[in-house]
Amino acid sequence: MTSQFLNADTIKEAVYNLCVQANTSYDSFLYSRIVDMYSSAQNQSDKIKLSNILKNIKLSADLKRPLCQDTGQVVVFVEIGTDVCLSGINLNECVNSAVQKAYIDNYYRKSVVKNSLFCRDNTNTNTPAILYTDFIEGSSVNIKLMVKGAGSENYSAVKMFNPSSSKSDIFEFIKQSLITAGEKSCPPYVLGIGAGGTMDYAALLSKKAFFNNTNTVEEKNFISDMKEYLSDFSSDILDIKLCSSSTHIACLPVALTINCHCTRHAKCSITEAGIVYEKTNNSFINLDDDFSLTQKHVFADDITAIRALNKGENILLTGEIYTARDAAHKRIVDDFEANGTLPFDMKDKIVFYAGPCPAALNEVIGPVGPTTSSRMDKFCEFMYSHGIVATIGKGERSKAAIDAISACSGKYLSAQGGIACLLSQCVKKCEIVAYDDLGTEAIRKLYVENLPLRVEY
Repeated sequence: MTSQFLNADTIKEAVYNLCVQANTSYDSFLYSRIVDMYSSAQNQSDKIKLSNILKNIKLSADLKRPLCQDTGQVVVFVEIGTDVCLSGINLNECVNSAVQKAYIDNYYRKSVVKNSLFCRDNTNTNTPAILYTDFIEGSSVNIKLMVKGAGSENYSAVKMFNPSSSKSDIFEFIKQSLITAGEKSCPPYVLGIGAGGTMDYAALLSKKAFFNNTNTVEEKNFISDMKEYLSDFSSDILDIKLCSSSTHIACLPVALTINCHCTRHAKCSITEAGIVYEKTNNSFINLDDDFSLTQKHVFADDITAIRALNKGENILLTGEIYTARDAAHKRIVDDFEANGTLPFDMKDKIVFYAGPCPAALNEVIGPVGPTTSSRMDKFCEFMYSHGIVATIGKGERSKAAIDAISACSGKYLSAQGGIACLLSQCVKKCEIVAYDDLGTEAIRKLYVENLPLRVEY
């Protein structure tokens, strides 16, 4: 058989385009699942949530801007045919070069730090990517790419079961993991289940599962039984994917990778004929719903109205707010302890836990949305005691944080996760006011109009 000689430029082109496709396009099957959920939703809050997701998907495709502001860490699987010649090609260099170019060219958020423990400075390139290679028969190269955001990755899990464990034991592990994830991982979810090998290999299988469409009969039955066991979560699960493999006689490792509803992945095949990309959804339903009449309009400078908000209310917020998340919060506290100064007057201000994508040339701000609030819980007492009236984020908060908020008669508001394109349309002005060196985590002053929020506490 004739070998295919593959050049570096072809690999770079494929990875670059897959980065764009994964961040801005959506799977047809999952889109139809969300449409079905929207059509059958009885609760107005569910209807609003699903409507926002569908609108965001269309807006992302129309604008070619990311579905979510967390454009994640890039994970790449490369399957190389045994008849393919890669002579002189440094695959790691090709992949990282393409990822860097895609993220800079397209104004995607760079979220990769140099070292997890010792130097958490941003690389400002979103590299290195995570690369896995494998060999297959034939003369093609298959590239599968996924964008993995932290909001869902932080609640993924691995458990080493006894080999005699039942299906129910495994299903209960999945159930408890979903309870822990809650709203923090932006449901409805797509779940990747990996079973087999060692602890690390099960986790790898759980990510490969998102590309697996060839389950055995046994695997299909396992998925079906899991869906039945998780029936109470039916409105929070879009799909379940599974990869299983061999393992040691004394082991039963099971890994769960949680993907939010954005579940960003793309793939292509490279043959002598060129690059063939998997098709994505390009057909959208028309949504003419308008829920604004049932939502309370609130102004950010009306402190009396903000303090009077009730749990469960859906509001539309207009006015001045500030962004600040992990790195900014830490620096605020460190600076105050060192010299007694604050980066802005916090009295009666609202803080949005958000780190947007860089703004493109025609944008006020790039796609922007909430990050997981619980990571800021340890700063709650400091922030609210220095005058903050409300914070905006996503997910549940600790009792200590809730107590700190209540002690200052403050509020916690949630913004819907995974609709960053839609939320960015609410931002009319944006300026960096502190910590410019932190990039996406710099403190920004925003002026928003009708930002949709829910009162949590």
